[in-house]
Formats: sequence, structure tokens, C-alpha cells
Amino acid sequence: MQQTEIILFWATVFVYVVAFCVHVFGFVRGSTRTGTAVMRLLWAGMILHTATALVRWASAGHAPVTDTYELNLTGTWFTVLIFLVFERLKKIDQSIALVLTPVVFLVLGYGIMSRSAPIPMGPAYQSPWLVVHVIFAWLSFGCFAIAFGAAILFLARERFPDWQPITKVPDIKGLDLAGYRFIVLGFINHAVMLVSGAIWAKKLWGHYWSWDALEIWSLITFLFYALYLHARSFLGWRLKRAARLTVLGFVVLSISFWGVQWFSPKARPGHEWSEGGAAKVIQVEPLKTVTEK
Repeated sequence: MQQTEIILFWATVFVYVVAFCVHVFGFVRGSTRTGTAVMRLLWAGMILHTATALVRWASAGHAPVTDTYELNLTGTWFTVLIFLVFERLKKIDQSIALVLTPVVFLVLGYGIMSRSAPIPMGPAYQSPWLVVHVIFAWLSFGCFAIAFGAAILFLARERFPDWQPITKVPDIKGLDLAGYRFIVLGFINHAVMLVSGAIWAKKLWGHYWSWDALEIWSLITFLFYALYLHARSFLGWRLKRAARLTVLGFVVLSISFWGVQWFSPKARPGHEWSEGGAAKVIQVEPLKTVTEK
């Protein structure tokens, strides 16, 4: 089962990389005929991605949400799904995949570095609130990643207005509006993620908030995007300023998801980081379940 999972994983990464290369080739040449091929490759990658997650689910006996590898696998699945659905609905342009696709396979690459053998889900994870928390966390990440892609294209179009390939992407107002809409969606999902995480923490540790590094950075991310929405709505920060804030916000978001272990040896009460990054659940007491990484 694990061998099948590894094969499917690398097949997924390969297809995403090929899709990116084809997209870049068509973009630089100014060809519009590669768009269909790129989307077909992304859908094929999505199918392989889904198969990888399902195999991991079957071998572990639970949803892939317990360690860095599983979370990255699940999170990138949501990210690609959001993009494909909204692209199918003609709400966003295919060109955003130029930025989104490398984000996806880089996150997958980071996750595979900490892959470990599947383990049973420990008591700390046996809560429906964890499922809600993880789903909305990655929905918010997917929306913010798409907004980040729109912002990068916006800045590129403004910086190189006469470069022929960049004229094929939507105009700057369209990119600005797309980025704003996905930040609003991401902000709502992030709020639900914070609330559901607090409820999960209350049931697990007896309190809603403990001010550990992970919770602080999640709150910082939420407040940063709240600042973005305030600046855009009340201070008129649109177009270039909004794009720069979006890029900076994605950096803050990335720290919240992956950089916390570099700043703090403990992410939350009972959670310790290590170089391996693999989760190992040890039950000590009903409300003192320890998860070591």
C-alpha cells in the first residue's frame, strides 16, 4: 500500500511540474493553444492527487490530517480543487496557474521530506472539530494562494507593460478584483478555522486559547488580512498597494503554516517540534494527550 502511495505521489508531482512547464512554454511564446493542454494536465494531476490521498487514508485508517506530510497533501488538494472549480466557472483566468502550480508542488515537496509510515489516529485527533478546523484552514490557504497568484501577475504586468507575453493575462483591474474577492473568501474561511480550532482546544486541553506560537501566528495572519480589507475599503489602497499587501500577507501565512517550528520549540501545549516533523501520538491523560513531532 505504501509503495502504491509513493508512486501515485510522485506521479502527481510529475504531472503538476509538466503542466507548469507547458504553461511557461506557451506563455513565453505568446501561444493561447497550450491553455487547454495545461488545464487537462492539472485535472489529471488532481485525479492522481485524489488517488494518493485516498490510498493514504486507507492505509492509515483515518483522514490524512495528522502530520506535516498528510496536511500538505490535503492542503494542496484543496488549493488545486478551488482553482479548477473557479476556473471552470470562468471566475478566474488560467494564467494564475503560472504562480499557483509551483506553490503546489513546492508544498508537496516540503511535505514528502517529513513523510513517515501511517499511524493510527490518536485521541487528540479524534474530534469532528479537528476535521472542520483542517478543512477551513486549507480552504483559506487555497483562496489566499490564488489571491497571491493574481497579485504576482498584477505586479509583473505593471512592471513590464510592453512585454508581449504579459499582455495575454487579464488587465490590472481584473487581477486586482480577483485578488480582492479571494482574500474575502479566504478571510471568512480563516475565521471559521480559528473558531473551530479554539473549540477543539477547549475539548482537548480545557481552554480556548493558550497564546502559543502557532495560535499567535494564526491570529497575526487573520489580523493582517483584516488590515488589508480595512485599508482597501476605507483608505483606498487598491491596485499596486493592494497587490503588495497580498504578497506580504502570503509570506505571513506561510510562516503561520510552516515557519512556526523555526521560531518556537513548542507549537502548543503538549506539541513539540523535531527535525523529522512526523507525528507520534501518545496518550498520557484524557485532557493531556501529547502529540510529539
